[in-house]
Amino acid sequence: MSWWERFVAIFKSEAADVKEGLQKAGKSISDELDRKQAELDAEPHERVDMLMEEADQADKQFEELEDRIKGDQD
Repeated sequence: MSWWERFVAIFKSEAADVKEGLQKAGKSISDELDRKQAELDAEPHERVDMLMEEADQADKQFEELEDRIKGDQD
């Protein structure tokens, strides 16, 4: 295998990695935009439910963090 063929193979491999990363980023952005659109389209009572759910998730994250910190101190 010549140096050029190796170079092309490495370049193609890197290009595939970049493409995969961009697809993941695009999917993440698309999901976030869909979530934001759902929030905008929601009725007031639905929006309150969404906010309560977000608050519950944040509380759960804080509890997990607190447990990890307490576990490290033992």
